[in-house]
Amino acid sequence: MARAIPSPQTFRLLRRLCALESPIATSTGAQTRTRPHQLRYPPVQTVTHSQNSRRPFSTSRSCTEEAHYQRSSSPQSEGHGPSTPEDTAPPDITNYYTLFPQTLPNGPPPASPFAIPISRLRREFLSLQSRYHPDKFPSGTASHQKSLALSSLLNAAYKTLSDPLLRARYLLLETYGVDVTTEDNNIHSGLTDQETLLEVMEAQEALEEATSHEDIEKLMEENAVRIRDTEEILGKAFENDDVDEAKKECVRLNYWRSLQGALKEWEPGKEVRLVH
Repeated sequence: MARAIPSPQTFRLLRRLCALESPIATSTGAQTRTRPHQLRYPPVQTVTHSQNSRRPFSTSRSCTEEAHYQRSSSPQSEGHGPSTPEDTAPPDITNYYTLFPQTLPNGPPPASPFAIPISRLRREFLSLQSRYHPDKFPSGTASHQKSLALSSLLNAAYKTLSDPLLRARYLLLETYGVDVTTEDNNIHSGLTDQETLLEVMEAQEALEEATSHEDIEKLMEENAVRIRDTEEILGKAFENDDVDEAKKECVRLNYWRSLQGALKEWEPGKEVRLVH
């Protein structure tokens, strides 16, 4: 299934443009170059069910820190003072969490809860999108190119973090190097326990036997409870740094979300097929 993580080309563009002049600068004074920023993003890889090692998020110096370093160490042209930090400093693109420092100051779990205040996240997202909107920079310039890439990254980060299932997949991949969406980590690799399989089969049979919208409404209420309970267990797993439990509950949540979609699209006699 498709993941809401930007393509490698997007990250390569951001890294290349970080080496150019500050993309948000409005001063007409002398230009300075920032040192290239090495964005750490782990390659997609698969670990076996027995592995339980945690890979910490990158703590290397961000583009924001590099910009501040260059401004503090480089002289300004005569007659032109330094621009304000809000105008010149790009956001920290180390990972999705560092993009939203006001809402997520402590980073990902286990340093912070799995649950995220969505309303606060959306306010910060809209503020960042407004500040770095591509229309604010001349077309064809390095600033404009970087703002396009940054806008795409912000969109992907917000979409991912605001959805518990996408957030869980992202944390498993970014923190532990586990991609639960690949065929190597699917049901045949043991991530789905027999109890879950039995529960999924029973839910699918109940959906197939439904004959009225009243039946569907009852099934939707039951499934909403499953989703809520699974998200709670999943959050505790990440907060306890329990990768095995997190993998299992992430797969369970995917089943229930698939069932939720099937219930919304239900029609009498329509074939039911859950995606895992």
